[in-house]
Amino acid sequence: MIDLGKASRAAEQAAYAAGTHLQASRSRLAAVMVTQKDPDEVAAEIDRETQALIREVVLKHFPDHGFIGEAYRFEDALNLPEGHPVWVVDPLDGTVNYLRGYPHYGVSIALVVEGEVQVGVVYDPNRNEFFGAIRGHGVVLNGERIECAWPRPAIEGLAATVFPQPGHPRMASYLAEFGRVVRGFGGVRRSGSMALEMAYLAAGRVDAFWAHDLGAWRAAAGLLLMREAGAHVESRDGRPLLLSASLAACVPGGREALMRLLNGH
Repeated sequence: MIDLGKASRAAEQAAYAAGTHLQASRSRLAAVMVTQKDPDEVAAEIDRETQALIREVVLKHFPDHGFIGEAYRFEDALNLPEGHPVWVVDPLDGTVNYLRGYPHYGVSIALVVEGEVQVGVVYDPNRNEFFGAIRGHGVVLNGERIECAWPRPAIEGLAATVFPQPGHPRMASYLAEFGRVVRGFGGVRRSGSMALEMAYLAAGRVDAFWAHDLGAWRAAAGLLLMREAGAHVESRDGRPLLLSASLAACVPGGREALMRLLNGH
């Protein structure tokens, strides 16, 4: 039996340590003109260091757990012994933002047991906002309970999204979805960090979210935040949420309007 309170505290400790490292390491990006290093290389180094830091913290508390980061496939976790807990981590969600100095990126850490996210945290080091959830116990933002927004007509609401990778085969259909949502919602936000967009739905800052081209390490913590905040979350490709490449989520009562726009009906 896993002590989920202890796991949540370990995730919080790891997230704060990771965020501190990210912020302290930004000076290395500012120095690339002097060192003549490739900025992408430097960002990748920082990403790897941050992931190693998270791994060290959580496995110090739970040495027998598995660990899945960006260099792994979540499907690999399915080969672990049945019921084996695994940490699913994105050390830097919003890499391009981080690289360019655009202050919207975060750390995402989740504990998954038997295909269900039990603990999820998302940390925004720029705003010092910590979103955390334990399955069945709701969501907090910096220790205060939060929940998703009340239902409202789509035209009065805000939707959030992340673009697929350039050249993604779904790009054309995604842009058609984007056009319909722009016309059907009061506004659409796209800031470059999927984990933070999911956290914002949980906090009532937006009313809907959709994305393609997902990775479980990026989505796992956000999925728990949204569900524990009372949002409706579904896979659009028929796969389990953690294996899905196409996700939609919204406030209660908002599914019909959102899916009508996404599907073009």
